[in-house]
Amino acid sequence: MSAPAPEPLVPDVDGVWFQLEAEGPAPYGQYHREDDLVWAEFYAGGTLRSGRLVGRVQPDGSFDAAYCLIDAAGDLIIGECHSVPEFDAQGNIRITDHFRRSDGTTGVSHIRQIPAPVREAR
Repeated sequence: MSAPAPEPLVPDVDGVWFQLEAEGPAPYGQYHREDDLVWAEFYAGGTLRSGRLVGRVQPDGSFDAAYCLIDAAGDLIIGECHSVPEFDAQGNIRITDHFRRSDGTTGVSHIRQIPAPVREAR
């Protein structure tokens, strides 16, 4: 008899910084996790001024969340996403976000783990 397959390693996003994979300046943010709760703050980059996300982690390590963003023009962007964190070949975390906005827009975006940024004092 063979041994059961090991459970896949689920990336822990708590305290990890991520940046949107995009051409040019892109928003970045920090994720947090406590038990089945996940949340994030997003900071300026590209056309984003600020944003927040909150959701629940699923047993497989993915999470379902809602988000609210404000862009440089002052427009509010509201939506929900199903996010799947995975390790890339270098051992960093990459999250695939399947999103649906309140205006009906849908899509897939990717964010990648980055070193903690040095933020300017305000």
